[in-house]
Amino acid sequence: MAVDAKTGQPIFGGSHGVGLSHVGSYQSAGTPFLTASTLGADANKGSVQRVEFPRVAKSVTVQVVPHSLLGGAAIASDPIVVSFGESKEADGTLRVGENVYQTNGTNAPMQYLNKHGFTLQLVSGSSNGLVYGESITFGVRTDHINISVNGLGGVVQSGSFQIHAELTNIPAARMPDNYISGSGVNIKA
Repeated sequence: MAVDAKTGQPIFGGSHGVGLSHVGSYQSAGTPFLTASTLGADANKGSVQRVEFPRVAKSVTVQVVPHSLLGGAAIASDPIVVSFGESKEADGTLRVGENVYQTNGTNAPMQYLNKHGFTLQLVSGSSNGLVYGESITFGVRTDHINISVNGLGGVVQSGSFQIHAELTNIPAARMPDNYISGSGVNIKA
């Protein structure tokens, strides 16, 4: 009997279970996944947080949010950058964690060097003083997403964000290592 190379589970011929090519896995309503965090970066440093999903997501929404609310006033969040793929520098060294690269490009992930990410900012309303965060929704199948904050111009930065993902029943282990492609996400320049 054939065995799935990633999970070690038997593959039954003609079975119609969950899987990457199983349309029903994406048509049914997904299980919610919610998380929020604050990521900081020292002056002239960059930080990357990788958020991994327990199962394959069919859509992911990321929103920048205020750090907290004190007496009705929101404490601003610095911009965050959303990207996919492995946060690796040109030689393949993984750059995940706080203050893991220089914003002048030394040891920076290829997504940062090539500007392959989506920047989200906290925005103040001009007429009523409301503060809200920009958001973006990706209709993609993925097992992770990267959030980064960059301490540019000699300033300490910290960005707060929340993530909502709609998860399928497909185990994350079924995603092949090279499922993401394109110059914006691969480690090669």
